[in-house]
Amino acid sequence: MLEIINIGTDRVIGVRASGRLTEEDYRQFLPQLEELFRQQGPILLFVDMTDFEGWETRAAWDDLKFGLAHDVDFARIAVVTDKKWLQWMIRASNVFFTAEMRCFPAAEREKALQWLQQPETAGAPGPAAPLQPYAHILLATDFSPHAGRAAERALELAHRYNARLSLVHVVEYFYLYGDFIDGGVVDEFELEQQVREAARRQLDRLAAELKITDPGRIHLLTGPPKHTLLDFAATHDVDLIVLGSHGRRGVERLLGSVAAGIVNAAPCDVLTVRL
Repeated sequence: MLEIINIGTDRVIGVRASGRLTEEDYRQFLPQLEELFRQQGPILLFVDMTDFEGWETRAAWDDLKFGLAHDVDFARIAVVTDKKWLQWMIRASNVFFTAEMRCFPAAEREKALQWLQQPETAGAPGPAAPLQPYAHILLATDFSPHAGRAAERALELAHRYNARLSLVHVVEYFYLYGDFIDGGVVDEFELEQQVREAARRQLDRLAAELKITDPGRIHLLTGPPKHTLLDFAATHDVDLIVLGSHGRRGVERLLGSVAAGIVNAAPCDVLTVRL
């Protein structure tokens, strides 16, 4: 069961997840959460999972899809549980989402609420470094029909600054719920190979259109998009990331969510081209 609970403060939305969650649980509950997004914007979420027992297969998929699509609607998420496997899953899932998530044992319920409500602090800014021309531009693409706009902008900037242009596509793997959901066995290796082969063909086609012929500038990576792109930028001296942003409507919010996460955490400048 999923239900809204009163936790004694209007600043935080409380949710209790108990038992084994079903698709029907999500069908009834998610519209309530979406209405809170519309009323309040990004929310502070407290999730009591002390009596949680797992997901049915379709419920697990609903959970993942909703989290990815609404990533930017959460400011912070605190999960309370004593289950070790669930604590591990919460920590691991941080690489997928923009919102900061933390897990607290049941005995630290009040500490979880305090963490949710504490203001974010930023250190005093130091002196600004002199602006330098861009030397290495990273174009991140998802091959969507309108992603060509971001490619055009990246190419224009590369020519203007005589900068190196690298093309990157990330093949995303989904978080596996493993033994904690029902379902059959999927040949994950074969599926991943098929996806990578299709992505490689599209990547090579786009590289040809952009006249990028150096294989060292064409990168097909695997992992959660936000984490993977940020890691690439940090380790390859990228000083500008260019990517498309679909904004905040419908299923296209996924790319918008990735863009928001990169803007907030990138080690360099980021240009989002509205698609």
